[in-house]
Amino acid sequence: MARNSVLIILVWCFAVFSFSLNAEEKKVLPFKIAYAESWAPISVGSANTVTGILPQLMESIIQQRMGIPVENHGFPWARAQQAVKSGEVDAFITTPTTERLKFSRTSQSIVFPLRFQPIVRSGSEEEFRFKSEIDITTTLKSKRYCDVLGNGWAKVFYRKKNMKYLVVPTLDICLKHLAQGQTDIIIHAEPVATSFIKKLRLEEQLKVLPIVMDSSPKFPLLVSKESPFGQAFIDNFDETLTHMKNEGLWEKLITSPPSAAK
Repeated sequence: MARNSVLIILVWCFAVFSFSLNAEEKKVLPFKIAYAESWAPISVGSANTVTGILPQLMESIIQQRMGIPVENHGFPWARAQQAVKSGEVDAFITTPTTERLKFSRTSQSIVFPLRFQPIVRSGSEEEFRFKSEIDITTTLKSKRYCDVLGNGWAKVFYRKKNMKYLVVPTLDICLKHLAQGQTDIIIHAEPVATSFIKKLRLEEQLKVLPIVMDSSPKFPLLVSKESPFGQAFIDNFDETLTHMKNEGLWEKLITSPPSAAK
């Protein structure tokens, strides 16, 4: 009888220990996300200091709604992709190219639409004339345009229109040219353009038009095939994000400055 009691106690202790260990493992296993480290206000900061619209959005979806702790990591963009590919981090938010889908699984839901919108001088002909994308694209050849070196979207957009445009190293140069009347229109990612306009204190001189270009990219969540977070996680993520969109919270988070969207 005593021997049976000892065995029962040992089995019970082992079960409690195993349960505690599994619970602890589940508790501390975070979902690690890679971001571009120099893409303010969307994401900015190196290592685990990254902040911005995307980190805040992912914390709201995964940490607050799904109950899974999130770790945000900032990298140079090429390094971010490699980190996802190797499984060093679990995911990133970007275009699901053929190459990226070789090492990652994609969510069905769009996490972040990078809305490219035209920026013009306040009070200019362009501000009052352009009411849709058609208005802009049909007058491309009679206007002066500017964009940033390395902007793949702009390169494809203007190539399709058979148009030349001024290429400069940074967006602040384009915006200053626009304010001074040296160019007529900039078509750029709205959150980035708005951030630069505020930093340059050009809010009165420049205006972002409420026209979203049809070819604006839409980014899902790409989860590494090396990640312990598999298809069940992605399905739960899609369901959670759908609820947030229906509630109107998602739109607020992607359009508000990080400090104001909480």
